[in-house]
Amino acid sequence: MLTAIEQPLPPEVKQRFQQLRPARKFSPEDFPVPRLLVRSPNWVGDAVMSLPVLSGLTRLFPQAEITVLAARRVAPLFQGFPGVTEVVPYPAGRGKWQVLWDLRGHADLAVTLPNSLESALGLWLVGVPLRVGYAADTRRPLLNLAVSGRRSLTGLHTVFYYLGLLQALGGVDAFTPPTLYLREFELATATRLLPLAGSNPGPWVGLSPGAAYGPAKRWPPEHFAAAGRELAREFGARLVLLGGPEEGPVAQLVKERLGLPVLNLVGKTDLRQALGVLSRLKLLITNDSGLMHAAAALQVPLVALFGSTDPAATGPFTDRATVLRHPLPCAPCLQRTCETGYACLTAISVEEAVAAARPWLTENL
Repeated sequence: MLTAIEQPLPPEVKQRFQQLRPARKFSPEDFPVPRLLVRSPNWVGDAVMSLPVLSGLTRLFPQAEITVLAARRVAPLFQGFPGVTEVVPYPAGRGKWQVLWDLRGHADLAVTLPNSLESALGLWLVGVPLRVGYAADTRRPLLNLAVSGRRSLTGLHTVFYYLGLLQALGGVDAFTPPTLYLREFELATATRLLPLAGSNPGPWVGLSPGAAYGPAKRWPPEHFAAAGRELAREFGARLVLLGGPEEGPVAQLVKERLGLPVLNLVGKTDLRQALGVLSRLKLLITNDSGLMHAAAALQVPLVALFGSTDPAATGPFTDRATVLRHPLPCAPCLQRTCETGYACLTAISVEEAVAAARPWLTENL
């Protein structure tokens, strides 16, 4: 089980936070909030990067009951998180209105992490007396603890962007990096899915060739296959493919090009099972994806491959990662597709990825 270690805010982050302007002054000592509601981001990577906000809330309100309202795809991330009393799945269709109705009267303060108008409207409809969020997307009237000045955080990692919301609640001087917590039975399930012993004692190496955002974040499947073959040859690595059901086609391409035995778990695990499998890996080679952030929060060594996005803003928040990137003059374009052939991604060679993997695979040998 991981132990989360609190860290001081970097001086630059602390300075930038001073430029944020909450709509009104608030002190936890003046108003001991017993019930908190947190609206989670909607994507796995963003949800992982928002976890320090939950840790910060438990420090500001140690006696509070915290409910997390989260899209079904990310809700499992919050299971077992210290201080979280309940995780309420938030459906995408008409069912959301019933969920919001059922939450009426169940919170004294709410924090919305997405910047959408819909997320602030939901908290207003629930009737939460105090509502915190960034003053974005014309939603300031719905947030009586709106935080202005978010542009001052430009260039900071997304972890700190989310954490800045706590300036409306007294502020923070320290934070806990994103950390995920697994229960014993989940670790046992992972061991069954990914045995640590057997006829091949080589290290387990995960390959995560998908990315929900689009092809501009996906290293070519043939590159993943070639890197996997070399690591199997050099280290006797056992290979496992990871990802959601929508990434089945690209995983199949990797499998076909490998020409070696590979355990294909893409689309065959739920999110909690995938977290358990990640925790058993010696290394994950991955695009900029939700699984990348999850692995970072589990302190799994990473080789992270970046194309259209900026690792300064959304890179793995860990010191156990090697980030590979060849930025072009147009980078970061933040586009889903590229008309010129994804040169920023194809410039990352197989040899470069393998070289980045070697130190992690020889660690502690």
